[in-house]
Amino acid sequence: MKQSRFYLIVTALMLVVLGVVCLVNPKECFETMAWLVGVLMLVAGCTTLLFSLKARNVLPNSSTTIFLGIFQLFIGLMFMGNSLLAATTLIVLFSVWVMFEGVSLSVLAFDYKKAGFAYWWTMLLLGVCSIVLGFLAMRNPDTTSALFGILLGLGILSNGIIRIVAFCALKRIENRLRDLRDSATAINIDDKQ
Repeated sequence: MKQSRFYLIVTALMLVVLGVVCLVNPKECFETMAWLVGVLMLVAGCTTLLFSLKARNVLPNSSTTIFLGIFQLFIGLMFMGNSLLAATTLIVLFSVWVMFEGVSLSVLAFDYKKAGFAYWWTMLLLGVCSIVLGFLAMRNPDTTSALFGILLGLGILSNGIIRIVAFCALKRIENRLRDLRDSATAINIDDKQ
């Protein structure tokens, strides 16, 4: 139990410190996260490539999978080599995704209008807001990366705080269990006398 408590408080403190660092340097934090995406892409590319090379006699589309693995390796190396490029790419992908979702929601709103849904206009409004948000995110990549860094920092900080709360709760539970054990021992001694 002591070992898990030690692990909990150490990780909690590390997460709190990392969260504060991200909040102080949000753009650098987002660029580091983009670099980590590059590392994950590199690992995914290696795994895909190794799998496709081993299974090329069994799988009919192994050449496509080999190409996918090489592509993932290339993207991973590019992201790891240039974290600014990686951050910009992630912002563009996020912006396009938000705009696409906004267009999709706007079109869906008119389908709901035809079906007689009374609040179809709220879906249309949310769709238009998503389109505008995606456009603004793409137009201001520095602000967007800082915002992502701040959100990432807040998420990490929250995780650390939750672990500190869990540590305190675990300590309280241990104290209550000790008190119950001591009470049970005292009752057993009284019963024997």
